[in-house]
Amino acid sequence: MSLVLHDLYLCCRQFDNDKATERKKEIEKFKRLIRSPEAIEQLDRNSESKHPKQLNWDAVFRFLQRYIQKETECLQAANPNVSATTQANRQKKMQEIGSIMKYFIRWANKRGPRLKCQDLLKHIMDTLQNRFSCAAYGTDYSSILLKDILSVRKYWCEISQQQWSDLMNLYFKMYLRPSKDTNRVLVARIIHTLVRGCCFQSEGLTSTLFEFFAKAMQNARQEQVFAVIEHIMSALNVFLNVCVMNCRIRVCKLGEEIFPTLLCIWTQKRPQDSLKEEIIEFFRLQLHAHHPKGAKTQEKGAFAADWLKWQHLLYSLYEIIVSEVSHIGSRGKYSAGMRHVAVKDNLVDLAADICHQLFGQDTKVFVSSVTDVDSPQSHSHQGTPSKRRRIELGWEVVRDGLQKSQNDFDMIPWLQITTVLVAKYPSSVPPNEIVAILTILHQILSQQRRGERIPYVLRCLSEIAVCQRLKSTLNTAQRLDLQKLWAKIWAITLRSISSQQTEVESFWLLEAILHGSLTVPDKDFWKIFSCSTCQPSSSAVKCLSRALAKCTLPEQLDGIAEHYLITMGDRPQTLREAIMRWLLGYRPEEDIEENVELPSVVRRDFPNQLVSQILVVLSLKDCRAGMDFFHSPLAESALAGESPAEVDKGNTFFTETEHLFLQTTFDETPNYSSTVVSVKKTESVASRISVKHVLKNRLEEYLLALVECLHSAAMVPPECQVRCADLIIGVLRCYSDIGVTSEDDACTSALFQKAKSFILDAGEYISTAKNKLNEELKLNSLKTMVTVCTKCLHSHTKHWAKRSSSALFLQLFPARFMNDLVQICKQLIAHSGKSHNACEAKDDIQDGFREMQGNGSGDFFNDNDKTLEVGDYSDSSDSLVGTGAKSILAEENLTKHDFLLLDTLRFLCCCTAAGQVHVLSFRSSDIRRKLLMLIEEQDHSISKSLHLHMYLILLKELPSEECVLPSDDFSILVKPLLDLCSMYRCDQEVCSVILTHILPLLTVQGIDSDEMTDVQGKLLKTIGAFWHLSKGGKCNAQVRAALVRCMKALLEKDPHSKWTVLSIRDEEFPVSDVYTEFLRDTHHQVRMLAAMSVSRLFQEVQIQDQSVQLKALPVKLQQKAFENAYMKVQAGMRFQNSAEELQDEKCNRKATLLTVISLIMCCSPICEKQALFAICQSLKENKLDPTLVKKILETVSKCLTYRSLENFMVSHLDYLIHEWLRMADSGYNLPAFPYVLLNCSNLEEFYRSYYKILVPHLTVNGNLEEVKSIAACIKGNWKELLADCLPKIMAYILPCFAYQDKNGSDGDMAQQRENASKVFDMLKEDACLGKQQIDLLSHNSLPEIVVELLNTLYDSPDQDAGYGIELVKFSGAMDPAPNPPYFPSPVIRATLEYISSCHKEKFKSLVAILSRNPDSIQKILLAISKKAVDTSSAYEKHRILMMYRLFVNLLLKEIKDGLGGVWAFVLRDVIYSLIHHINSWP
Repeated sequence: MSLVLHDLYLCCRQFDNDKATERKKEIEKFKRLIRSPEAIEQLDRNSESKHPKQLNWDAVFRFLQRYIQKETECLQAANPNVSATTQANRQKKMQEIGSIMKYFIRWANKRGPRLKCQDLLKHIMDTLQNRFSCAAYGTDYSSILLKDILSVRKYWCEISQQQWSDLMNLYFKMYLRPSKDTNRVLVARIIHTLVRGCCFQSEGLTSTLFEFFAKAMQNARQEQVFAVIEHIMSALNVFLNVCVMNCRIRVCKLGEEIFPTLLCIWTQKRPQDSLKEEIIEFFRLQLHAHHPKGAKTQEKGAFAADWLKWQHLLYSLYEIIVSEVSHIGSRGKYSAGMRHVAVKDNLVDLAADICHQLFGQDTKVFVSSVTDVDSPQSHSHQGTPSKRRRIELGWEVVRDGLQKSQNDFDMIPWLQITTVLVAKYPSSVPPNEIVAILTILHQILSQQRRGERIPYVLRCLSEIAVCQRLKSTLNTAQRLDLQKLWAKIWAITLRSISSQQTEVESFWLLEAILHGSLTVPDKDFWKIFSCSTCQPSSSAVKCLSRALAKCTLPEQLDGIAEHYLITMGDRPQTLREAIMRWLLGYRPEEDIEENVELPSVVRRDFPNQLVSQILVVLSLKDCRAGMDFFHSPLAESALAGESPAEVDKGNTFFTETEHLFLQTTFDETPNYSSTVVSVKKTESVASRISVKHVLKNRLEEYLLALVECLHSAAMVPPECQVRCADLIIGVLRCYSDIGVTSEDDACTSALFQKAKSFILDAGEYISTAKNKLNEELKLNSLKTMVTVCTKCLHSHTKHWAKRSSSALFLQLFPARFMNDLVQICKQLIAHSGKSHNACEAKDDIQDGFREMQGNGSGDFFNDNDKTLEVGDYSDSSDSLVGTGAKSILAEENLTKHDFLLLDTLRFLCCCTAAGQVHVLSFRSSDIRRKLLMLIEEQDHSISKSLHLHMYLILLKELPSEECVLPSDDFSILVKPLLDLCSMYRCDQEVCSVILTHILPLLTVQGIDSDEMTDVQGKLLKTIGAFWHLSKGGKCNAQVRAALVRCMKALLEKDPHSKWTVLSIRDEEFPVSDVYTEFLRDTHHQVRMLAAMSVSRLFQEVQIQDQSVQLKALPVKLQQKAFENAYMKVQAGMRFQNSAEELQDEKCNRKATLLTVISLIMCCSPICEKQALFAICQSLKENKLDPTLVKKILETVSKCLTYRSLENFMVSHLDYLIHEWLRMADSGYNLPAFPYVLLNCSNLEEFYRSYYKILVPHLTVNGNLEEVKSIAACIKGNWKELLADCLPKIMAYILPCFAYQDKNGSDGDMAQQRENASKVFDMLKEDACLGKQQIDLLSHNSLPEIVVELLNTLYDSPDQDAGYGIELVKFSGAMDPAPNPPYFPSPVIRATLEYISSCHKEKFKSLVAILSRNPDSIQKILLAISKKAVDTSSAYEKHRILMMYRLFVNLLLKEIKDGLGGVWAFVLRDVIYSLIHHINSWP
């Protein structure tokens, strides 16, 4: 031990000295020693070494605790009855003691967290739980907790769920029952931070938080300090945003409870803007929870605990918002100086949501009591309020707001509200209001007053144009009025383009009008793009693109020829050439001036390749066909199952939470997958496109002129050079796509060489700038250039769907360009290391996580492993107070140099990923290896924020879906993964990001090859370890959701679970089994995420011939998957929750159950019947809502192409009744069957409609008493019911007798035969039908018996065709079994022979018997054909065709005998039936 540490040790030993003067002397000495550099260095070293016998920071902390304890005991034992001076001295002493602890902790952790989190928390909790010490040091210790523990990320991640709970309970108690000395602002700040930590780092404390906020908000009206309310509201919003997915009903109830309080605070206390922001956020969240995606009624997915109270609250909130908007206008009128006119977006959004809810009602005026917001009991309907006021409702309010004043402050808020209301809820705008509002907006626009209103008017008009395009209910008069208005608005908008203030919005409006075909563009519109009215911009180019796609382009325009007559000589200028010139900023050589501004096309960023496409389209004969070709849906959109509606702008308004709510109530149906998704081919379209070579040559001339313009400029920024090169490559690529030129020709063209020269110039700039990275100007310029390069590369990959399509662009880049960028990355990493060395500590990471193979994942993510101890987790600045510790992923951790490094790394990754299959100037493999070397070199520093970002970028961007990375490179890439996960296993945000970023690795091509065994093992270890942690409750819902997505990716890659097996503690778990565990997760979002992808357990994705084939998995795998999924989802229904949570849990878990079963029905014909029976069973066992079940089944039946829900249910009713009666539970009787799914209102209707299905099943089970009860219920004779159902009953029992006669006996059939004998004997009894009546009925109903018998045909594909089962060769491996009972074709033929042998006249065959009455044959053929027409299932149609074949073969064998004179009919019927069957086959 060094001398200074020895002195420190002796000093600490004196802390518990009984003499106060000695203690005071020693503590002063302690303060001096603890600041000694030598002591600090030695304590740091000892703390890192973990040597138990050396003095370290933890040991010093224990000594200091003893000192504080000693001083506290002395203070507590002192005489309370002393003078004021003595009391003041004691107070000063208490402050000194608290300051000593604060001073020590901050000095110890100044270079990174050295003290143990658990020791700190225990000391603070013990101190604050003691009444005396809490009063003495409570404020200081609370400050320590807030600034020195909760703001340190390492400590933040180490706090356990129990500790979060204890801390919250402690501070909740302080807040709700404060002492006179309590600093309520500090307590509220700590509560805000604790709630954030609890929500993001743990789960299970929801009920505690609900109880606290309910109590806290009751007293909010009496709170005088706004800062306290603001912190509590912030905490409440954090909590509600996190828990709302799981606890929607409780969130709504809490909202309805505290809503009046917040309305009162808003109206009566005049809160600050920051508090208003929090209140608005709360109101918005409540509207999203009550009315997801604007749903107005419970039938559409809305919810309220008390609908009448909620409606009153909405009216009150509406009144307050209208008043707030009015106040904004009045404040603007009388404010001095400049004031921002617009209302904040969150208030506008809230106003639009409220208006949507209330405007659609019939009520135009609502009478509100003045006490509506005064108390929570104001809506209890007791008594009559003394004062009332009228609240105007409806679109008239909007129109009045737009018209009543010409002041911008009055008008603009209503323009904003109208814009959002129309954009968010276009279907709710009445057709007549479109005309009225459009008229008002036209009047405002035509006034052309100065001010800020015009851009808002134009935005509003744009949304109304979109809204009108979606309306199909406009009558002729309305359409004519609108057409006239739009024509006037069009003319005014064209003039607005010349104003820089309104240019962007004007083009937006023109584009919307063109998209909706609301008017026809005139010549003035085309002149915009052929003269100098405005320069090309993103909005202008989008508008031009829309015009070319929707309208016919004129060849000539008056005024253009004269304008260009001088420059073009005698040849007149065409409109196409004029637009090309305008886009490219073309200037003839004689007009070029020195220091002229560069053209906009190289100075600005434009949408993905849109300028290139427009230039090429202008050189084609048919511009519209060209735009259709380039804007056709991309391949990846088709693969993902996207539709245009799914990418509609409206979806951006609604949150993921709202989608989940509507999925839970099944008002937003799951995306039921189809069998085949074809990729749209564009080759046939391209073959119809032809080019005008004169215009093509003209375009090349203009592009070369643009090149010369840049070369002649005095100074061209490198990003402009890159943009110009990208433009040229885009044009060449477009010509290549439509077949005008080949890629090889493009690479040898003059334009390509010019583009390459620009990239070479940009590369020279990089070479000179890489040594000047400390200059901010160079740094910013490099970052801009790299960003532009990345955007250009992405624009090629995005538009052309495949990364390989960017090869033409990548061929511009020389090897030196890429190598210089790699060198810049190395320099920036070195720069970052130097800048962080002063504050970074050495890593202390145990490598237990690496040993997973031997001990199981639980040993690698256990609590004994040490997590990260670095400076990135030690930030405790005051700026973080109140919000928790700053994430290591936060951008605030990065410098400008770091951002440049990450942007450069991202660009290089994209280049290597896209260039793997093409010969380029640089070798992708070399660049990739150099990038991987960066993480190899920095492996020991991956704990730093920058290096973590670097590694995440490599994980996400390096893998390519099209190309296979070498296994060595893969191994390098995943090598740090296990250590990284071990390091951050307690940081939920980082864990979630890591799992999200490994998704590309799981989907990459070749990951399932044998060479990737090592990589597979590491990825599976990572996922397995996270799953093990999640089972132990150490992963929050966000991490588990990311885990579900990873497992879904694994299922898609390996549907048969050949290698996707998790090894946990020497046990192996296939991912397909583990995946279903998430169906009983504790969080609703995780369960639904797993449920929505359950089809991956039944289907595998295969890509063949440019189409995605969803192929069914083998039958055994499907059966196992169904049993597993149903078992897990039913296990999830057996939950243990408190009474408060019960309602939410019931609703959510039932939604999961129904989602799983409905999706299985749609994706697995094999399990369709089982899944449907599972729903019927769940209706009884899980008390499901029949209305909700019917809503789901209607969607399923539509997906499966059934005509109706009833038709769907009837097609499976035999199976359902068969399984229902087989259940051992006595409660499964016919009256308990869910006949409501058959649209039967009562039991009698059910019996009367379906007794022909019910009675045979009851009879075969020997349950004649139930048959008698059916007859009694429908007031019929039970014997008549039996006689009516005899054909079906005979079809059930005759095959058993025939099989005995044909083949002897075996186990199962012997039992069936015995049961059939009992049933037949029962029927023969005189008390029943009797032998004579059975014979008579059988003779008269022989055709019906034959039809019913044929209907039991089913040749299982796993049967051997060698045993007389000739039809098995026509059976598919995935053919589902029909309704029971069913028999193979040999048994059916044997039964038909058995029937003929039982006939009294002993005919040779059944056909001979049927031929005696020719109508019998026709009846049978007609019945089979009708059955084929009625069924919706392709599998059932196929089975019916085999029935038809079997019977027709019997007829054809005896056709020479004439078939009773109907042989011609039989032949004709067979031919016509087969032709109809072939033509109707999909």
